[in-house]
Amino acid sequence: MCVYCDLWGDGMIWYLNPKNYPRHMYTLPKKDIAPKAAGGEADPAGYINAERSLVDALEKGPEEFEATLKLLRDGMDLMQGSVGGWMGQAVPLRDAEKMVEIASPKGLIACICRHHMLGREERTRPEMTCMGLGVGMLKWERWPERYKGGVYWVSTEEAKEWLRDLDKKGFMHSLMMFGPRFIGGICNCDYPVCDALAMRLDFGFNMLKGHHVAVVDYDLCNGCGICAQRCQFGALKMGVTQDKANIDQMRCFGCGLCETGCPRGAISLVERAKLPALQEVW
Repeated sequence: MCVYCDLWGDGMIWYLNPKNYPRHMYTLPKKDIAPKAAGGEADPAGYINAERSLVDALEKGPEEFEATLKLLRDGMDLMQGSVGGWMGQAVPLRDAEKMVEIASPKGLIACICRHHMLGREERTRPEMTCMGLGVGMLKWERWPERYKGGVYWVSTEEAKEWLRDLDKKGFMHSLMMFGPRFIGGICNCDYPVCDALAMRLDFGFNMLKGHHVAVVDYDLCNGCGICAQRCQFGALKMGVTQDKANIDQMRCFGCGLCETGCPRGAISLVERAKLPALQEVW
């Protein structure tokens, strides 16, 4: 299990624990709380340094992470959505579908990464690639850019169908957070457009690997190469000698795009925790 499971899982994969959806975020403000003092000039490296210190703390264990996070929160406001040095975690389609069964309401919204990376605004339902989950969805009014294209509220079955359609197109799924613990949505994106994914692959922090890794059944693989085209992480290549798919499990994030894209069912996902060499590779 990952460190998030140690902190918030209660014996299960943490994002399948209903306690970790943001129903507790809407609370009445406490009385007689003095407003925060105005901050000085922002340190351009402050956020990155904070992220790196949290990554270092996570490597030492959950207790060190919690202590470091408290120190940072006492001294500064971390970027909304950041937790433990990562802004999310890769999830396969099967788990994303379970997530939409847990949280309600569900709303399709525009992707902020595509907006500031490509200048592309998602204004209609077919264009939208992000989904807000739970009552935290109602907090997006603090970031009006998210609502420029409107919100399309969907049922559980509509949400699943939307996820399946994006999966077919090759978008990998990852969860988004509202600060420590609370899951606020599902992002569907690709490298290098996705901020969280690009920061993890290019700079070594942001976005935790998923709870699974992919394996190939060489008796079923016919070397079509579809899986390699869908991998966002450089974990898949076509072996020259055997002319079959080869997976570098150390680089695999367990997103499952290779599994869902294989026309012969030659790729499957196994739990990372069951492979001794990968139990601590997150």
